[in-house]
Amino acid sequence: MTGAERAAAALMVSCGFCWARPGDACAEAGLHLARYVRAYRKGLISQEELAVVCGPLEHVSAGQVVAQVAAVQP
Repeated sequence: MTGAERAAAALMVSCGFCWARPGDACAEAGLHLARYVRAYRKGLISQEELAVVCGPLEHVSAGQVVAQVAAVQP
């Protein structure tokens, strides 16, 4: 899954941090981590995909804005 596909999956759910509606961006720079967690909990992205999103973050919080992340390498 590419970073764009992962972000598209996360956009299918509302954000649990800023309450942006499905399809609406959280911020210009990316999406809140809370949105990726919701997408994981709904089965839209895998645990591996969520780990890829969290990997480059120095600190993890629900309000962290996640810029687009590269594709998972096999």
